[in-house]
Amino acid sequence: MGIAGANVSSDRRNFFMSSAQLDALEKKEELECDPVRQKLGTPLRAGARILSFDLCGSDTVVLGLSSHQAKAANLTTRECTTAAAKHGGPVTAVAVLNESYTVNGSRIALSASWDKIVKVWPVDNPQNTLAVLTGHSDFVKCVSVHPTLPIVYTGSADKSIMFWRLPKSLETLAQCTTPQEISPFKTVKGQHTGQIYAMCLDPVSAQVLYSTGSDASVRAWNAQTGAAIATKGDESSDWHIARGQHKTNIFDCKATENTLWTASADNTAIGWDIETRTTDIVLEHSTTVTAVLPIPQVGVVVTGVRDGAIYVWRVNSGVPKIIREINAHTDDVSCLRVAGRVFYSSGLDGTLRRWDIQSVVNFTGGFEYMPAELLALKDQNTSSKQGSDTLAKSSKSANSSALTEEEERELAELMSDLDDM
Repeated sequence: MGIAGANVSSDRRNFFMSSAQLDALEKKEELECDPVRQKLGTPLRAGARILSFDLCGSDTVVLGLSSHQAKAANLTTRECTTAAAKHGGPVTAVAVLNESYTVNGSRIALSASWDKIVKVWPVDNPQNTLAVLTGHSDFVKCVSVHPTLPIVYTGSADKSIMFWRLPKSLETLAQCTTPQEISPFKTVKGQHTGQIYAMCLDPVSAQVLYSTGSDASVRAWNAQTGAAIATKGDESSDWHIARGQHKTNIFDCKATENTLWTASADNTAIGWDIETRTTDIVLEHSTTVTAVLPIPQVGVVVTGVRDGAIYVWRVNSGVPKIIREINAHTDDVSCLRVAGRVFYSSGLDGTLRRWDIQSVVNFTGGFEYMPAELLALKDQNTSSKQGSDTLAKSSKSANSSALTEEEERELAELMSDLDDM
């Protein structure tokens, strides 16, 4: 009888992998050991893949993790709390209610998971589940909250969008001995033909909710009633952007006053004129765009992609142009959010990183963003790597002059023949 777990391995090399996959894994591990990447963006390390995050005040962030947990973390100390809201699957999305909704002085967070439910809990006490939103029949992929009302929006792999209303006073939830189960007051299904990956509210009035997903279309809903928004000038037609410009999955969407931005697996991020539903700007990439973040106050759009790179695009003057590249994450960028003069990025490499907007935009040291304090470290690391490569080439050259196994066998046979003569 074998030892339990003896045949279980966490090393991916022990499983079948193609040469390309092995090369990619080795490159990723090399990047993770890069001392510059270990410091760039002052990373907060979550200990698991970060699938989503939301900011809670100036010093706290709530993280949705692949480890079936949602946690709060301190942005100053860059440490996660030990306590967590636990789910039965990866936590794909999190959101924080506005500061007017509290329980015992604590802000309130929501976490959505593959286990088909959304949990409501105090940021200061994640293990205390106040309420559970139930109704979806498949993974919950995204969650958004109204900025002033206790209304929650969820999108799911079951192709539906659900609208939920929380109690006006959440203190009533804290008085219950068991979590209160809440049902949606509105379910929208049938318009989207695929999974719902992302939603966002218009930032001006918060009256319109936009939704998108695997069917590559975008639709709009009344944020308070769930009714479809009519096309301006044609009340008989629902506002929507049909599949076409985007060819496949849309993973993220963000709205500004006049523009809706979408990020897609077709290697583009697109800025749409909200009124006309026409393409204003197309940002072409070489790989899947996983996240998008417009920062209109400085005239840029930030995009995150599948290989972990972050690009900053100038979009307010003529032809869109990449003005900066940030190479910090070693795996897919999962989420981008802005807070005042700073934007944050998270990745499947398990890190959350902080970027000063003006420092990145106005950087004069080249195309790739590299703070002065890390530039010397990068040069030192480059020199060290070049020395290692030279040593490896010398070793390879020396080994190439040695006999192969077949040549050694032939030599042994030849020497044997000479002995017999």
